[in-house]
Amino acid sequence: MQQHRLVAIMFTDIVGYTALMGSDEERAFEMLQNNRDIHTHLLEKYNGALIKEMGDGMLISFDLGSDAVRCAIEIQVACREKNIPLRIGIHEGEVIFEGSDVFGDGVNIASRLQSTAEVGSISITGSVYRDVKNKTDIKTQFIEEKFFKNVDEPIKIYNVNCEEVPATWGSAKYSVNKNNQRKPIIVRLLKTIPIIIIAITVVITIFIIYGSTTIPFTERDWIVISDFENLTDETILDHSLNTAFILSINQSRYLNVITRQRMIETLKRMEKENSTNIDEETGREIAIREGIEIYVVPTISRVGTQYILTAKILEAQTANNLKSEVLYAENQDEIIEKLDQLSRKIRRSLGESSFRILNQSKPLKKVTTSSLGALKQYSLGIESHLRLDFKKAKMHYENAIRLDSNFTSAKASLGNLLFEKFDRNEGRKWLDKAIVSINNLTDREKFGILAFYAVNVENDLDKGIEYTEKRLGLYPDDPAAHNNLGWYFQKQGQYDKALDEYKTTLQINPYMMLTNSGISWIYLEYLAQIDSALTWSNRMIKFAPDNPWGHFYLGSAYVGKNDFVKAEEAYLKAGSLDPNFLMNQYRLAHVYRLQGKFDKAIDVLETILRKNPQESSSHYDLGVNLNLIGQSESARNHFLEYRKIAETWLDENSDDPKSFIYNGIVRTRLGDKAAGWEIGKKALELNVPIYFEFAQLLAVLDRKSEALDYLEKALENGYKNLVWIKLHPDIQLLHEEVRYKELIHTYFGNP
Repeated sequence: MQQHRLVAIMFTDIVGYTALMGSDEERAFEMLQNNRDIHTHLLEKYNGALIKEMGDGMLISFDLGSDAVRCAIEIQVACREKNIPLRIGIHEGEVIFEGSDVFGDGVNIASRLQSTAEVGSISITGSVYRDVKNKTDIKTQFIEEKFFKNVDEPIKIYNVNCEEVPATWGSAKYSVNKNNQRKPIIVRLLKTIPIIIIAITVVITIFIIYGSTTIPFTERDWIVISDFENLTDETILDHSLNTAFILSINQSRYLNVITRQRMIETLKRMEKENSTNIDEETGREIAIREGIEIYVVPTISRVGTQYILTAKILEAQTANNLKSEVLYAENQDEIIEKLDQLSRKIRRSLGESSFRILNQSKPLKKVTTSSLGALKQYSLGIESHLRLDFKKAKMHYENAIRLDSNFTSAKASLGNLLFEKFDRNEGRKWLDKAIVSINNLTDREKFGILAFYAVNVENDLDKGIEYTEKRLGLYPDDPAAHNNLGWYFQKQGQYDKALDEYKTTLQINPYMMLTNSGISWIYLEYLAQIDSALTWSNRMIKFAPDNPWGHFYLGSAYVGKNDFVKAEEAYLKAGSLDPNFLMNQYRLAHVYRLQGKFDKAIDVLETILRKNPQESSSHYDLGVNLNLIGQSESARNHFLEYRKIAETWLDENSDDPKSFIYNGIVRTRLGDKAAGWEIGKKALELNVPIYFEFAQLLAVLDRKSEALDYLEKALENGYKNLVWIKLHPDIQLLHEEVRYKELIHTYFGNP
């Protein structure tokens, strides 16, 4: 029998549970049981009815929306203590109860709301918000208005603060009675408080919340923190305290700390790139060079068994000590806790309110580790990672986890490193483990790793962008987040948005050359704005003259302007800075070919092949150049080598149209046009719009008119890589055609 009722529907779900089952079944079952115990206890407390369990998810109903929200808050608090990554969605509406199940739009909306919620959060709809907006123990924040599938009207979504349990105990029905019993006492008490005491209380509250400081520092200013000076003889304190102290301070949304990477870049300009310690003098010089007024110098010393932690706040220009903070730890086990307190004192001294510090910070032992040994290994891992010593970084991260198996930051860093540099599958396993305990991280770290996971593991760019924008909402001056957002927009093809984010990054940190590289690449490959590429290439060379990429982009910009002599010079400079820069060496060989310097092109390509025997493109380009100087037999040998590899690609990627085209091209180069066309045209049958590649095949087949048709289609559909059009050895066969020149003029002006 069906029954229509107005209820609050709550969905809960454990994030990453499936991945955990695959990697640690025992831990997964333990988590599931803990989750079930928490729900069972709290549903009884708040009059909730469990409708059904769905694997690691639960569907629950409540008569009152306020009961549902209070129950959800307690569930999240309890799950956080048990390291259970839960997300919750609540919607209030009319649903249909039938037997032991429930149906209707209200159920669908709650389900979809839960699936879009962040880990560790509670999302509610506007209908629930109306029930709880006047409840003093429930704090909410409007997030967005969103359309859900099969729902006609947009749904307003709110986030519920779930950092601590609600003040009201149990079901709202019980709470009303209890509040009514207390009310007369409270009223009588208020009447007895003298007005003067109320005034004093207000003044004290304002001072605590807003505070004041005589230090010349305003919100979102920057500071430099030098390395901890260790005056004890305990080497375990080296490195470890730096990382913990900066992690703690970096939770602040009030001040900004110059990153270690930026300090390393500044040290290079100071010709101190081999320095491993940033002492007080070096920290001051970095601050002055970066135009920063304040630097902080922390120290640890020991008298008997007691440790003394101090931090001086100094003015960069004068080196005057503006304020000192001192704390004492009775033993080594207290150091992390006192370090946390020291960072909060520094933040307070710089003008950040106690209210903000209390509400925007997590304890250091939670976001890092209670083990000084593990913390030291993690710190060494970060240092090695920044200096691009990836093997050593991997070793240190693994050591940190070995010393503390619950060290979430170390798991996230190891997963990130393995995924990008060593083994993607192994990296994913560690990232999955980090995601399970994601709320142990600082907000900055949490949103960073969630974005990385979404983009690289889940292949969900939209979700990665969403997490990164949330991170920037909290930390608007975070250059790494702006750079990452630019990269995600670039991958989506939103080049104007990508450029905006990249340029914002460089306004914050002009020395992030990876960002400058992204700007140059967009102008060259996607927008064909050669003059802009030239400007940004020269800017990159100015800020990082020893970075080969700046010279590489400069060479490519000169190709776009048909200045092959200057392009050659730039590519040669990049090659002298990094002889193993393969893309640069290939482009140098292409420029030699376009200038008729075939012997030099052949020398470059043979060098590539000697160093990298698996570089199949070298065989193809050698074949092209050898044919141009009449060495047809040698050319044929290289084309045959290329064909072996192309056939292997085709066997392994039979659904990839480019594999058919490359096989068709090389067969044509070997003199068998009929076979080249037969295999190449199979790519056309797959109906994939790779027009530029079709133009290459048809150009080699000497079907120039058709090749130009496809080149025009490529340009019409947004292909903008002018530099590659000019460099490509197959497209070169079209360069003397009048129509080719007209197309280039039409789409690119007079480059």
